[in-house]
Amino acid sequence: MLVVVRMEQQGNCYFTPRELQRLPRSLFGRNVLDDFRASEWPGTKLIGHPRHVFVVKFDESVAEVILRTEPRLNKWLYPSNRPLPEDICLFNSSADAPTLISVTHENLYWLLAQQNPKLAGVRESKTPPAELYSPGQYFSLRWIKRK
Repeated sequence: MLVVVRMEQQGNCYFTPRELQRLPRSLFGRNVLDDFRASEWPGTKLIGHPRHVFVVKFDESVAEVILRTEPRLNKWLYPSNRPLPEDICLFNSSADAPTLISVTHENLYWLLAQQNPKLAGVRESKTPPAELYSPGQYFSLRWIKRK
């Protein structure tokens, strides 16, 4: 699973570098496997400024944390009353594409499946799936600071 933390001040919300590192780790503990700055991750492409992406081993305990912390995916936002990492993305590391992509601050969500899911409110996207993610590791593009 990927989650993203913004690195700039948003209203009254601001993470110092130490808090930035603590937020996902305070939620997901040892399930945080990696973290890096990225200019692209599933659903988002930025120009000129990165965000901090965290890779989390998704298992039953992480699912429980998500449901206990905030069961509504659209509430995983920064800033919010309770700042949370945003843009949850679920994937299998051996798969060619993610399974779930979210851009929570835009209220956008994609399920990438072989068959159309039979869920109320789900409709087919006009966006080709390959445009939703990068071919890089974790379907993201690490940020490279240009001089």
